[in-house]
Amino acid sequence: MKDLLIDLELNKDLKYRDFNARLMPNINKDLIIGVRIPILRRISKKYFTVKKEFFNELPHKYFEENMIHAFMIEQVKDFNECINLLNDFLPYIDNWQTCDCLSPKIFKQDLNQLLSNIKIWINDKHIYTRRFAILMLQKYFLDKLFNQEY
Repeated sequence: MKDLLIDLELNKDLKYRDFNARLMPNINKDLIIGVRIPILRRISKKYFTVKKEFFNELPHKYFEENMIHAFMIEQVKDFNECINLLNDFLPYIDNWQTCDCLSPKIFKQDLNQLLSNIKIWINDKHIYTRRFAILMLQKYFLDKLFNQEY
């Protein structure tokens, strides 16, 4: 989406880009625009109404586009739609920051179904899909729902 890239460019911070590039050495610095997380969250809300178009544009070029994609998934209110969008997106996550920032609130509504998906994700060959599964286990299954199996 051309408008999205314009918004990202208007909000870039080169010092922040350089900082982020040092934290994610596996990401080419030229693919990081340098937009701070709170601004990315705000932009994701702005573009959420046109999400269908954006969700179909995988893979994205820039780190920030992936972050916006993640933040837009978090806004989905239907559990099954959220899972389907995640299954499409998880293979494209290529860094710890995008993976760790992604945490759909809708998951609280059906922890049994979430656990079924976690069991699939944790056996995936893609490192960040497995990492996401572990993060969801930590978030939802360490307290009252803890099971030694996890």
